[in-house]
Amino acid sequence: MDAVRKALIEYRRWVILDTIAQISTRTLNEQIVMRIVSGAGVPIGAEDLRNDLLLLEQAGCVTIERMPRPPGGDLWVATLTREGLEVRDCARTVHGVASRRPL
Repeated sequence: MDAVRKALIEYRRWVILDTIAQISTRTLNEQIVMRIVSGAGVPIGAEDLRNDLLLLEQAGCVTIERMPRPPGGDLWVATLTREGLEVRDCARTVHGVASRRPL
């Protein structure tokens, strides 16, 4: 993976954390996250978002509730953890997430 692509993916993951952090409940479903992130000018698809959420879940930054959705499939609801907030605030480093200071 080239350096520019890697930097964009890491930045996108930071934007996902920032998006969830800005909601008082620190919980958002994947559809809303995707709308906000893409509306902020960061390209993202459904598969990319789920892959990013899985990485963030494995790093302890979010928890994911998988809610069944008829007629099949599920809707992911992500909740930011304390650790995720620390990563978003650049007080903790997670491999694969940009260390960007909020403006």
